[in-house]
Formats: sequence, structure tokens, C-alpha cells
Amino acid sequence: MTTKATETQEDHWSRPVAMDPDGQWLSLREVVEEEPARLSFIQLSPEQQSELVVERIRQRPKFDVGILGIGILDRKRAINEVRTRTSIGRTLIEIEHRMIRMLLERARQGNL
Repeated sequence: MTTKATETQEDHWSRPVAMDPDGQWLSLREVVEEEPARLSFIQLSPEQQSELVVERIRQRPKFDVGILGIGILDRKRAINEVRTRTSIGRTLIEIEHRMIRMLLERARQGNL
């Protein structure tokens, strides 16, 4: 899988990485700077995980993912794959889960 999206540091800080107890998305900035009560990615239900990934895809300035043997997935198809939790969708969810963990770790270390 490859992605053509060029993301700025601000893009990472503003996209959601967790959910508060009331069901509102929390950005990376909110989680790192305010340390609110929250549900982490693994604490979310599969449906909530899908919706978090959908929201992260929606908020990207550009989104195209190339998958060997399948071709280019645009934003609309990626969102559909995630929502229906197809094999491709589950892979995109896992990629975003890893990205969220890495972003949280780097942000807390001051490396973002």
C-alpha cells in the first residue's frame, strides 16, 4: 500500500485519535496537551474504530491509496471499505491504529 497524501504537521495535530466519554472525537493536540478522560483506539467498539478511521480519512487534505493488484482507492471507496469492514477496510483500520499509536508516542516525546 502506498499513499500520495502530503500531510503537514498541523494535519496530524488536528485529526482525531480518541473519543471522550460523551462520544466526541478528540484530536491529537487535545489528547497530548489536555490529557482528558478518553477511550483509546483499542477501547472503542469495532463500529467506533471504523468511524474514527472514516473521520481521519475525511479530514485528510488528499487521500489516494494504491494497493498492489487492486489499484488506487480514492477517499469515497476507502470510506466504504472501512465502514463495511472488508479485508481492505480492516487493513486500513489497522494502518490507522498503528499511525495513531506512533503519533501519540512521538508527540509525547516532542518529536512531532
